[in-house]
Amino acid sequence: MARSTSLSEEAFRALRAEKRPGESDSDVILRLRREARAKRKDPMRFLRRKPNFAFPEKEYDRILDKMRAADRRDAWRE
Repeated sequence: MARSTSLSEEAFRALRAEKRPGESDSDVILRLRREARAKRKDPMRFLRRKPNFAFPEKEYDRILDKMRAADRRDAWRE
C-alpha cells in the first residue's frame, strides 16, 4: 500500500542523492535502513545466540547472568 509523505527540501535532495538506478524511493529508504542496522554495533548480539559448544545451557545462562550483573555494577560507577 502506498502512502504519501512530506519531506523537507534538504531531506528530498538527500534521498535523491542516495538513489541508485532502478530504485524507488521506498527501496532507497529500506536499503538505507538495512545498512544502518548492519553497521550498528550490538555488543550483546553474540551473547543472545545460544552456543552449540563450550557450556551446557544452564551454565551458559549462569555465566550470562553474571556478566549482565557486572555490567550493571560498572554502569553505576561511571
